[in-house]
Amino acid sequence: MVTIAIDAMGGDHGPRVTVPAALSALEAHSDLNILLYGNRAKLDHYLNDSTASTRLKIIHTDEAVSSGERSSGALRKKQSSMRLAVDSVKNEEADALVSAGNTGALVAISRYVLKTMLGIDRPALIARLPNVYGFSYMLDLGANVECDSENLHQFAVMGSAYASAIGEIQTPKVALLNIGSEEIKGNEDIRLANAILKDSECLNYVGYVEGDDLYKGIADVIVTNGFAGNIALKSSEGLLSFTTHMVRKAFKKNIFTRVIGLFALPVLDSLRLASEPDLKSGGVLLGVQGIVVKSHGKSQKCAFENAIDGAYRLAKNKLLQQIAEMLDDEML
Repeated sequence: MVTIAIDAMGGDHGPRVTVPAALSALEAHSDLNILLYGNRAKLDHYLNDSTASTRLKIIHTDEAVSSGERSSGALRKKQSSMRLAVDSVKNEEADALVSAGNTGALVAISRYVLKTMLGIDRPALIARLPNVYGFSYMLDLGANVECDSENLHQFAVMGSAYASAIGEIQTPKVALLNIGSEEIKGNEDIRLANAILKDSECLNYVGYVEGDDLYKGIADVIVTNGFAGNIALKSSEGLLSFTTHMVRKAFKKNIFTRVIGLFALPVLDSLRLASEPDLKSGGVLLGVQGIVVKSHGKSQKCAFENAIDGAYRLAKNKLLQQIAEMLDDEML
């Protein structure tokens, strides 16, 4: 059996999304148990007589971490739904946790409670990006604004292990995000990280990629610092929204373009489903001693259920063990 702890109060929609998603996940996986942390009165409204409900346990708490709360304040809320979910992983009551709550708070609480893995200095957020061949994975996406060469090296190891565990890729291709493909491009940390990764016998390193390479499928894992990674991700999401808006606007010009637009709707919807943040499953915090899945704050039921499914698969595929083994190989 796999047990997943859920911060039911997190995200823009809270229990309206988290509870139905949890019930659907239980119906999809017969070997799944869920610990649901939140205000019982608010959760009850969305519960129903699911056949899987015997594998659902609700732990009541009145406290919750707000979306705009500082990490320091969130750390002091020891009875918040987010903190209790993290504690359950620490106490081995759960194999993984899922939250759509405050990202900074989740990173801070997870790092404080779970601690980082041996050989990892800083945790990193990783998420899936669509590309022309399928998907790739990028980290860090905001947990660390600045990173040195060793941080980037560690991210590469964790990202490679993650791609193997979640994407079932035997030898993931790893690349560094840079401002050019030439060896002399980038700051000192990037160039030094490039040298370290080129010498690695554990990683399948393919060199630099630029911003316009992100969706070409050149690499399975793209490594960068949290500042550049977050900007790249948000810029991509914004560009897709802008493009979709402009295309829809163009189709509304006259009767002929409206008719053409009807035929184009399935294509636009497929693009939206692949990339819009409220529909994606979110990211994973790698490097802490526990599986922490961060669903997007805007997540709807489908996306949050995907996040639970991701946590389930990472626990089943023993992600932490794979990262630890790769770290051991790199250190030898």
